[in-house]
Amino acid sequence: MKKLLLILLCAPLIFSCGENNEKKNNKEIKSNSIKSCLVGYDWCIPSCNNPTTAWKFSTGGTFNYSTTMFGGMSASGTWEEYGNQDIKIVYTRTSTGDLLPEKTIIMPDCKSLKIGQTIYRR
Repeated sequence: MKKLLLILLCAPLIFSCGENNEKKNNKEIKSNSIKSCLVGYDWCIPSCNNPTTAWKFSTGGTFNYSTTMFGGMSASGTWEEYGNQDIKIVYTRTSTGDLLPEKTIIMPDCKSLKIGQTIYRR
């Protein structure tokens, strides 16, 4: 009876330690998959066959952006994972000389980016 009671009391501790390690591993896997999903692809609207706007992210934490809308513009800057599905971008240069604010991009899945209300696909 004492052994059974001891097992029942210790079981939650053993399993909770395993869950914490599993959550940590899932977070690391998710972090690596965001980078592998993001880097090396063109992210475009309406399509990458004939884009009006496109983003490209590099492994070194930089990005390039270009659009033909409103007379055209290009920009570049840095990006970093911000947690969950969020990626923070900071503009460092624009072709128009404008100062653009930081943005948070959401990656709902490996083949789409949500910037504001716009969905970009690779």
